[in-house]
Amino acid sequence: MSSLLEEYHPASALHQTAAVNGDAPQPSPIPSFQLRRSMPSGGEVELLIQTFDDRILVIITQNGKVGCLTQAALPAVVPLPQPPRSAPTSSLSHFPPPPPSITLTSLLGSPPNRALHETYVAHIATLIWWTLQEVKEARRPVVVGLSLERKRRGVEGQSGVEDDGEEGSLELDEVERERFEGVLGMVAEWAGPKG
Repeated sequence: MSSLLEEYHPASALHQTAAVNGDAPQPSPIPSFQLRRSMPSGGEVELLIQTFDDRILVIITQNGKVGCLTQAALPAVVPLPQPPRSAPTSSLSHFPPPPPSITLTSLLGSPPNRALHETYVAHIATLIWWTLQEVKEARRPVVVGLSLERKRRGVEGQSGVEDDGEEGSLELDEVERERFEGVLGMVAEWAGPKG
């Protein structure tokens, strides 16, 4: 899988000149965070978070593509739901729930399973907003690009989302739950724009 964020940016010629002259390379002009991790359920997932003044871009991919883009927004006056205070009853229960007043706007593309796509986007945006709140940064819309391998029921060696043809269907098996939890865990490692 090719990386979404290479060490190159428009100033790459400066990078090469600086390296030859012994100077330190210039940092990327856009604050970025990147992780690549193998999922317990199989497959490798790459995460890229880039911080802009007006939005946060989050790309999650298993094939090096951006995928469908969806923007999540929540007015700054709406408080984020509190995460559970008791001991987690499941591995997902330690993540804060998405706020009910979240607004999701499709920007580009049409996901194969809208319900699953929107579940990912809502949870990812909520984690980003919690991190921004923790580091005392202003809340802003989160644009999520999601391109995960499609899993079909009935294909030997594959499982995951039961693709029954209903766009609003959200039936997940254990493999998809593990991938979902793994992706949220990766996003939760982001320490904020300056981290």
